[in-house]
Amino acid sequence: MNDPMQEERYAQYLDYLYTTAHIKHGDCPEIDALVQDSIVAFFIREQKGEPITHPKAMLEGILRHKYNDWLRRKYRNRLVSFEADLPEDIPTEENDTLELCEEYTNVRREIGRLMRIYREVTVRHYVHGQSVDEIAAALNIPRGTVLSRLSGARNQIKEGLTNMEKYSSVSYEPKDMSIGIWGYAAPHSGEPFSLVPTPLEVNALVLAYEHPLSVRGIADAMGVPCAYLEPVLDKLVAGELMGRTASGLLYTRCHLQDIENRYGNIPAQEALASERAAQIAQIVNKHTGKLFDLPAVREMTGKQKATLWLITLNEALTIAAQQTRPTPADAPKEPPERPNGGRWLASCTVFDQDPAKRPAAKKTYARSGPVLVNYCEQNDGKADCRMKDFQSVFGEAHWAYQSLPYRFSLQSILRFYASFLPCDITVDRNEIYEAIPDFERLHILRRREDGKLRLDIPALTFTEARECLDPAIKAIYHDLLALLGEDLPRLWEAGRHRVPAHVDAASYYAYEDALGAYPIAQLLAIVHNGFCPYPVTVGETPLILVVYRPCNIPPHADDLIEP
Repeated sequence: MNDPMQEERYAQYLDYLYTTAHIKHGDCPEIDALVQDSIVAFFIREQKGEPITHPKAMLEGILRHKYNDWLRRKYRNRLVSFEADLPEDIPTEENDTLELCEEYTNVRREIGRLMRIYREVTVRHYVHGQSVDEIAAALNIPRGTVLSRLSGARNQIKEGLTNMEKYSSVSYEPKDMSIGIWGYAAPHSGEPFSLVPTPLEVNALVLAYEHPLSVRGIADAMGVPCAYLEPVLDKLVAGELMGRTASGLLYTRCHLQDIENRYGNIPAQEALASERAAQIAQIVNKHTGKLFDLPAVREMTGKQKATLWLITLNEALTIAAQQTRPTPADAPKEPPERPNGGRWLASCTVFDQDPAKRPAAKKTYARSGPVLVNYCEQNDGKADCRMKDFQSVFGEAHWAYQSLPYRFSLQSILRFYASFLPCDITVDRNEIYEAIPDFERLHILRRREDGKLRLDIPALTFTEARECLDPAIKAIYHDLLALLGEDLPRLWEAGRHRVPAHVDAASYYAYEDALGAYPIAQLLAIVHNGFCPYPVTVGETPLILVVYRPCNIPPHADDLIEP
């Protein structure tokens, strides 16, 4: 190159290439080599007589190709064992960087899906460039273990890059669940309910229910990197909703059932309810005369009397159903103690997040409770009041409290209800008065013609409940056993289902909810056939009962005893 003008032009080209390389490819430590190779490639093209209309654009394109070649060499050397199969020939300048980025992104994604023991050595070695000996020293493990884990990681990444169809349906249609327990939750942490706050926990339990799975298997099915899932799974294991085998596989310890099986054989239970409706209504009327002859009950509205009548029957039906449930010889006598407090066994119902996909018939029999809340004064340690708060198709109760303008504990709500009664209980949070329209909408409070608010649910004193309600429930229960003594065991056996052996108290849960629909089905059959002696509007009759100690009445030893 002896032409001074051409030398000057190439000097300008070099200056332009250096400036561009530092701006666009400053992460490359071989800037000089990139620039020199680019200027030589440009010179060869010019000497071959290629038409060059925009020399700077061509120089920039050549520089970009040289940079991508350097990237290939860098990552192929670092990831050669992954057999990432990076493309050799890129047809156009536009998709050159895009395809490379996609390939590197896929490799990075697969690293994120590795389990912790594989991920930590892979990141240290391939991302941070640490040697095998350095990793062994940092993690305090043998050198051979590092090599073994690196080999395992390479195999998993290679397999992941060639098989991208691992996600299960929960990755795009995650499930939801509700938790019920036998026993009582941890008083401070709220476990087990607090252990399942997001779809991650829910769907991990669903995936590992039938068969134990590895962390990687669960992560692959959910489409979530192991790095984010492992802390979630560790928390479930610590809280004993999940367990871990000696080989590291995870399994679900709590009982799960699909909403399709949540309530047993509904047609069979509905048929029995219809058949026995008249006889059971007669039994209730036979044993509730003393209860409904109480002055306090005679003064109740028809709705309150209907609520009390249904509550009394529901209590007796629930006890009768549980007493006839088959009990395997190895079934626990009581729930186990849990490491973070509480004593419980958990049973979860799994359903679609989309309400439209849930079976309409099953919503009719969804129920929760009764919930017992006691408030004890410090000076005597006895109960001032308690509440049966039963959520069902008959009316909204504690599920609806979540939609109040503020979050209130059940004890705060009980105190609010009791504040309308002749007792010494007052509210503990004045904000609850802002929710009065909500309690009216829920048919728990009503406004009289004079504008004053009253409870629209039944309330009894402890003495009235002990002397009239509890004996009525007990008498109804015994007559129900005599009437249904062959029917209920037959329904229990018909509803038996298989439970994986690794579930806590698996044999006990073989009959879980086989009669899940029967108590509500029986109440509905009685109401719909007109056998209830009081008017009932389904949906506007929440089954809530408050029992309280009147003013200036000393506590009784039986105040805390449940029927």
